[in-house]
Amino acid sequence: MKVIAQIISWIFIPLIMPIYALMVVMYVPSFESSFFQYNTLYWMHPNFKLLVLSMFAIFCFLAPGISLIMLRRSKAISSIEMDDRQERNIPIIISALYCLVLGVLLWVKTPNQMIPVAIYALPWGGFLGISIAGIINRFDKISLHALGAGMMFGFFISYYYYQAEYYFEILIFATLVCGLVMSARLYLKKHTMKQVISGFLLGFVSLFGILQLFIFFSS
Repeated sequence: MKVIAQIISWIFIPLIMPIYALMVVMYVPSFESSFFQYNTLYWMHPNFKLLVLSMFAIFCFLAPGISLIMLRRSKAISSIEMDDRQERNIPIIISALYCLVLGVLLWVKTPNQMIPVAIYALPWGGFLGISIAGIINRFDKISLHALGAGMMFGFFISYYYYQAEYYFEILIFATLVCGLVMSARLYLKKHTMKQVISGFLLGFVSLFGILQLFIFFSS
């Protein structure tokens, strides 16, 4: 069971959760009520989908991942898993800054709502959630895995709320994934129940709230 819990933890590391979420909404059919489907990621041009996924892969996964490796080699952190709460401060700040850079880059390079609003909102929701997690981390450890799971689930709920047709099974599957991730962290004794639940709720509220705000102001 311990091996399975560790595999789950590595498959669903926080850095890669936004990419999973984007891949689902981009490649699983859904339809909004509008004829033109402006805010449905499934109808984006395939080449533009790959471009967006590449940008998120660089700023949300590769760049933070390389930064973690460099911090480990310089002995700024003792482990990539960052079990020590005090060692999490710098990696959290770095991850938040990468989200901020991505959010600004998307806004500058694709102004006037040239892409679906969900893409604009995702890095800003990540920036908000990670920043608050960093503040909480100064006082108590919070589950970053649960934070990532909550962000993914909050993104799905907020996005599909405005889709007239979609596969409800996606939300069921996402619920199961969130349960597996949080259960794995508890089983490995990396976090307490409070730390896991607070991480999930923070991630959910951050992404759900930011996406709702973006949709409201773009309408």
